[in-house]
Amino acid sequence: MSQLGLGLFIMCLNGFVHGLILSYARGFLEWIKWWSNITCSVPRHSAAMTASIVVVMAAHFAGVLIWCVTFLGLDIFADAETSLYFAIVAYTTLGFGDIILPDEWRILSGIVAANGFLLFGWSTAFQMDFLSALRRGAGE
Repeated sequence: MSQLGLGLFIMCLNGFVHGLILSYARGFLEWIKWWSNITCSVPRHSAAMTASIVVVMAAHFAGVLIWCVTFLGLDIFADAETSLYFAIVAYTTLGFGDIILPDEWRILSGIVAANGFLLFGWSTAFQMDFLSALRRGAGE
């Protein structure tokens, strides 16, 4: 039960941080959208989409770091590099299996994967919304 409770708490924390980053980035992305629609050029739209990708990846990196720190705090991994590597592999649902959690923490592996899967879905919706707004602004 402690794994489920901790996993749910970290998932909620990640959702909150992800939402904060995307929400605060909206103002910056609104400016980027305005800038890209001044001349409605393909390079400007590509730059705008690249900026939104950077924002989304920053939100995901924050989530991975939260899991990494959690694993370090639980003393699951001996060093930050291994903890970060496992967090990235699990969060992206890649799951190589070359590094695994100890038996007493293994349920967290699935929770990390579910967390990443859900937040990638949210990010996809965010990206599609931004692209639609770009296209509406360009009159397409």
